[in-house]
Amino acid sequence: MIELNNITKIYNPRKNNAFEALHEVSCEIHDGELVAIIGKSGAGKSTLLHILACIDNYQSGEYKIDGIVVKNLPERKYAKIRNEKIGMVMQDFALVEDFTALENVMIPLNFLRKKDIKKKEKALQALKSVGIEELAKKNCNKISGGQKQRVAIARAIVNDPSVILADEPTGALDTKTSAEIMDLFRQLHSQGKTIIIVTHDINVAHQCERIIEISDGKIISDSLQ
Repeated sequence: MIELNNITKIYNPRKNNAFEALHEVSCEIHDGELVAIIGKSGAGKSTLLHILACIDNYQSGEYKIDGIVVKNLPERKYAKIRNEKIGMVMQDFALVEDFTALENVMIPLNFLRKKDIKKKEKALQALKSVGIEELAKKNCNKISGGQKQRVAIARAIVNDPSVILADEPTGALDTKTSAEIMDLFRQLHSQGKTIIIVTHDINVAHQCERIIEISDGKIISDSLQ
């Protein structure tokens, strides 16, 4: 479960160019929900996603994931949360282009502190679960955008995280491929994953169970579909 209580994020605090990206944002996202976060460019939705992903910190308030307060932790604890509880899917895929699909999916497994002798098998299973196991040995600079996004999703789920965060996951894709990727997210949701999608595409948002709208760093609506 994700709990946000009065989260405020200020960039360049105490400087002339200080900017409040989030202002006292509060909400709860329960296990197994499929949620869209929408808003115009600059509304604060990506800032919120980065806080949820433990990529960025915040000035005040409290963020808890599965009861753990996420603030001012040692970097190793942030890394542990990121690697074990959260899977991240980026808009630009963020793949190592001259790695194979399999090598890209194995990257999170390489950061595990405990030795895992089944890394290859786990990565192959993740690729199979997104329907592209046949591309395992193909370099990512040789595959399509939709296939890259599937590799990125496989990488996000390879450690079996409870939460998947996706930043504009269909933004670089055509309509048909976008629909296929959303079908994949719904399949993962049906398996019990908590999925949070940041999107500017209202059609994508309406395929989620719940829509949270942000404007000027504040939640202005939160509704079930």
